Amino acid sequence: MGTVLEVKIPRLQRDGFALKEIEFKVEAGYLTALLGVNGAGKTTLLSAISGLLPLPEEAEVFIGGYSMRENEREAKECMGFVFEESPFDEGLSAQATGEMYGHYYRNWDEKCYAKLLERFEVPKKRSVYKLSKGMKMKFQLAFALSHGAEFLIMDEPAAAFDPVFREEFMEVLRETLAEENCGILLSSHLVSELETQADYTVLLHQGEQIVSCSTEELLDRFLLVRGRYELFSYMKSRILGTRLSEYTAEGLILNDGDPVRLALECVRPGIEDIMYYVKQGIIRKGTVTP
Repeated sequence: MGTVLEVKIPRLQRDGFALKEIEFKVEAGYLTALLGVNGAGKTTLLSAISGLLPLPEEAEVFIGGYSMRENEREAKECMGFVFEESPFDEGLSAQATGEMYGHYYRNWDEKCYAKLLERFEVPKKRSVYKLSKGMKMKFQLAFALSHGAEFLIMDEPAAAFDPVFREEFMEVLRETLAEENCGILLSSHLVSELETQADYTVLLHQGEQIVSCSTEELLDRFLLVRGRYELFSYMKSRILGTRLSEYTAEGLILNDGDPVRLALECVRPGIEDIMYYVKQGIIRKGTVTP
């Protein structure tokens, strides 16, 4: 096992939007979730990592130990991708795509590709543009898993899948990671599913990396207290932010080991709770995050 992706982007400006202070790694054998609300910069970051956007001079991306700037061909050979929009010629069939593009990869496995297309029930001879969105994702996944990629980059791959295949998709990822020679960076809106699957989380907001750490470490950093709002005044110094509704009151506090002695329920937050407080400006980089 080892590091399959290293990213360091001090700043990347594009069409009035900027990525800033991005720095993290993806390790072989682990799934890293890239999360953030719409407009956080996830797709821009994935485009920069995969070479679809030029990197500024001070930025560095290494894939499989190869620099995307100095050894782009070798770096891309180490990478497999599943994007919301297919980068392949959609006039070709899945079979023809393998025949045309497979030979660009030294470790291309035609038999593996054929088996995966069959497993995913992707029509081999139908033009890709005629496939459903979910089938296009399955086709890309089959291709990515058939050339020995050390790093898989995925942008919203499961959103187009039905619930049955979504579970199979996660099983395929678990099988891939179990071999411990490949790492995965996956961006998705299906936050609740990634919460239980992702080993690490990179969280973006307005183009800035808020946190990069293990998912367990992130969730263990905070507690949610719930109950009567008037009780919150007794622990005002500990409350970072609140979320109120007609029936419930909730406060976010640091899990610092100091017990809550009031008649309030204390629960561990989920990733969606963390993202809510990031969006509200309560959780910020360098303040209360790991």
